[in-house]
Amino acid sequence: MNNKAKILIACFTLAALLSSASCNKIIEKREDTSESDTVALEMTEIAESESESESEEIPAFVIPEHINPLTGLETTEELVSKRPVAVMINNIRDAMPQEGTSYADVIYECIVEGAQTRLMAIYHDYESAPVIGSVRSSREYFIDLAYNHDAIYVHAGGSNDAYKRIKSTGVNNLDGVNMYLPDSFYRDSERRKTMSLEHTLMTSGERITSGISFKDYRDEIKEGFTQPFNFCDFESEIVPADQSAKYVSVSYSAEHSPYYIYNEENALYERYQFNCAQSDNSTGDQLKFDNIIILYCSTYNTGDKYGHYSVNITGEGTGVYITRGGKVDITWKKPDTKTPASYYLDDGSELIINRGMTMMQICTTAMESTTVIAEAKE
Repeated sequence: MNNKAKILIACFTLAALLSSASCNKIIEKREDTSESDTVALEMTEIAESESESESEEIPAFVIPEHINPLTGLETTEELVSKRPVAVMINNIRDAMPQEGTSYADVIYECIVEGAQTRLMAIYHDYESAPVIGSVRSSREYFIDLAYNHDAIYVHAGGSNDAYKRIKSTGVNNLDGVNMYLPDSFYRDSERRKTMSLEHTLMTSGERITSGISFKDYRDEIKEGFTQPFNFCDFESEIVPADQSAKYVSVSYSAEHSPYYIYNEENALYERYQFNCAQSDNSTGDQLKFDNIIILYCSTYNTGDKYGHYSVNITGEGTGVYITRGGKVDITWKKPDTKTPASYYLDDGSELIINRGMTMMQICTTAMESTTVIAEAKE
């Protein structure tokens, strides 16, 4: 059975479940068990749904009129065509805690020099974030990732290769180091008491909005642009047949090996790093994801005095899609910097993912052998 056939679609249409007519029933009640009340079945297992009370009327599921293209969830008419922003976020131990990360719709993590990683958080409704940071410098491959979403790129300086990529692509960007922006960034005096200067540059939704206005950047999605994710129907859910992904660990280095534990109660993956829960200090919320997408990319050390890496985000490669306690192998393609990436199952069909927040783990090809996807943390 190919991977596409193994992906299970759990239908939750209330009207259909309560109808006396037959339907494709893909959940069943469990008895004499302390585990979950329902379990997904293969799509080929079809049974009739029986109504507990045929006289009981429950409204049919209503599909929202306006959809956030980054999460597939409901949004407002004002926001539906809004152009997102991509903010470079510091992710080293000395810069914790982070601010504003729980407001993001998609987060990318990728290796940088010094055996560390950096995050790039994609915000659709960025104006709602009271504070975001600390903001860090650009690397050229993050610009390629920002183009996946037609995002305005927010950073604080960058490597020589990053500035070459900014110039060659003309990406709309807000630079907290080498660009005059009167109100877009600030130094947090409280962080400065305990942290180095480079860990104290902050921004906010309001300040980003001010910078976009100051630079007169386009603030709506480019006409005809399509975000890279394909979401399942609202009345459906993606549940992989391979249910061995309750624990996920990606090891960028001995210093940095973030991991996730699947919470069956909320069906989300909760993120940990530096052996503690990774949380947004502005809300106190631990980062939680409906989807984790791991992409393996060719990577090499450039050999410069800073130890910078080059990560090949364009081209094609392999990966893993993880959701609802399960996993499925995928492939990815991105023909060039400005074209959004696309994701596929083994049979060549496009990947369909669950609606919600997505974590993108951009890994080296060597990390494929060290990535741990298991039923439990050892």
